[in-house]
Amino acid sequence: MPEFFLPFPDEAAFLAWRAGRLPGIADAVRVMAARDGVADPLDGTVGAAGPDPLRGAPRRALQMALRIALRRQGWAHRQDLRLIARTDPAPALHRLGLLSAHGALHPPGRADVLIGDAPGWEEALPALRPGGIVIAPLSASPGAGAWALLARLRAAGFADASLVLVASARHAVAGDAEGLMPLVLATQGVGNAPFPAIAAPAGLPGRLVTLAALPRSGTTLLTALFQVHSRVDALFEPWNGRVLDGPQDATLPRLLAASGIPPDAGRCLFVKETAANLDYAGHLRLLLDRSPLPLERTALVLLRRPAHTFLSEVERRGQWWGDKVPLDARQFGLWCDKYRQALATLIGLLRDHDGALLGFEALAASPATLLPRLAELIGLPVERAQLHYERHLDLRQVRGDMNVQRDPTPISDASVRRRAESEPLVGRLAAGSPHAAWFEAFTALHAAVVQAGLVRLRALPAALLDPLA
Repeated sequence: MPEFFLPFPDEAAFLAWRAGRLPGIADAVRVMAARDGVADPLDGTVGAAGPDPLRGAPRRALQMALRIALRRQGWAHRQDLRLIARTDPAPALHRLGLLSAHGALHPPGRADVLIGDAPGWEEALPALRPGGIVIAPLSASPGAGAWALLARLRAAGFADASLVLVASARHAVAGDAEGLMPLVLATQGVGNAPFPAIAAPAGLPGRLVTLAALPRSGTTLLTALFQVHSRVDALFEPWNGRVLDGPQDATLPRLLAASGIPPDAGRCLFVKETAANLDYAGHLRLLLDRSPLPLERTALVLLRRPAHTFLSEVERRGQWWGDKVPLDARQFGLWCDKYRQALATLIGLLRDHDGALLGFEALAASPATLLPRLAELIGLPVERAQLHYERHLDLRQVRGDMNVQRDPTPISDASVRRRAESEPLVGRLAAGSPHAAWFEAFTALHAAVVQAGLVRLRALPAALLDPLA
C-alpha cells in the first residue's frame, strides 16, 4: 500500500526524483482504496471509496499536509484540538477551532493556517504569527510558478518552504501527472529544517503504538494483552531481541520488513521496548519521529512503583541469569545511576509526542476497568480475549518477562502485595543514598499516575516532572 510524503526544497531535487519515479502509483492507489476504503486524514475513520476513489483527493492531500506540519511543531495534539482544513472562496486564515478573517482576535494556543487556494491569498501572509502554516495546492505538474512561489515565501520568512508530493492509498490521494499530488507547504519563522519525508511503496500500518518503560515494569504483560487482539501486530523488544540493529533500522518500513509483518492500513502495530539499554529508548523515539504521515500514533510509558521495580530486577537477575546481586546500598546506587537518565529520556519522549503514562498497579488491580480506557486512547475496541490473554497468547513471539514467556498466568496484583513486604528495606537504602531526592520524586510521580490509572503527561503538574527531567 503506497504512502508518500516527499518535500523538495528546490527544482534540482525535484527533477532528480522525477527521473527515477515509480510508475503506476495512481492506479495502485485507486485499486487499494476501492478494496480497503478511504481513511479520513483528520480522524482516521474509514469509509467506502465510492465509484471514483480519487474524488476529493486534493482536499485530502491538504489535510494530510496540514496534519504533518502541525505534528512537526507539536500542535497536532495540544489541547486535543480537531484539525480543520478546508478551502474557502476568499483569502482567509484557517485556524484550529476557529475560522475567521485574518483581522480577527486570535486565541492563544491555536495555530494559524492559511490555505492558498484563491487569487490574492498571499496578501494574508503578514498576518501569520511565528509557527503559522501555509498550504497551497498546485497544478498537476509543477512548473516555474511553483519555484517562484517558494522564493517569495522564503523572502517572507518561510525558510522551510517546500514543494511536497503526496500519495496515499490509505487516504486515497494521488495525482494524474506524476502519480503524486503536488502542493506547497511552509512554516513562518521556524528556520529551514526540512519537513519529514517518507517513501513507503509497500505501505504502512493504520496505527502505531509504542510502549516503553524501565526493565521489570510490566511491559511484557501489557504487550501480551494487545498481542491477542485480532487487529494488532505486537512486537516484543525488536532492538533488545536483535530483530533490528541500531538507529538506522528505526523506520516503519524497515521494522515491518525485518519482523515479517505485512503492511495493513486496517491494523495496529504495537511495539514495546525497555530501557535496559538507553539506546533502545532512543531508537523507539526515532521510530516515532520518523513516522510523520497522519497515521494514528500513541506513545505510552508504563510506570511501576520504583521500589518494586528495583526489587524485581534484583530478584530476577538471580533467578534467570544466576547473578549474585545483594540487596544493599551499592546495588541501589547502581540502579539509580543507570535509570535516572532513562526515566528522563522517556518523559521527554512523552512530552514531544503528547504521550500517556500508565500505572502498572492500577492495571494489575483492575484490568477490566483500565484496559477499556487504554484501548479507547489507542483507538481500538476492547476484545474479551484480552482479559484472558493467557489462554490465547502466542508464546513464540513473547520476549522480556520469562514468566509470561513460559507460563502466562491471569492478571493479578499478587506481586504488588508481595513486594510491599520488602519496601521498608528499600526505604532505608534510599534514605542514606545521594539519590534520595530523585527516588522520592520518582515515587511521587508514580503515585500520581497510579491514582489516575492512565494520564497524558501534559495533564500532570510541572512540580512532579521537573525534578526528574
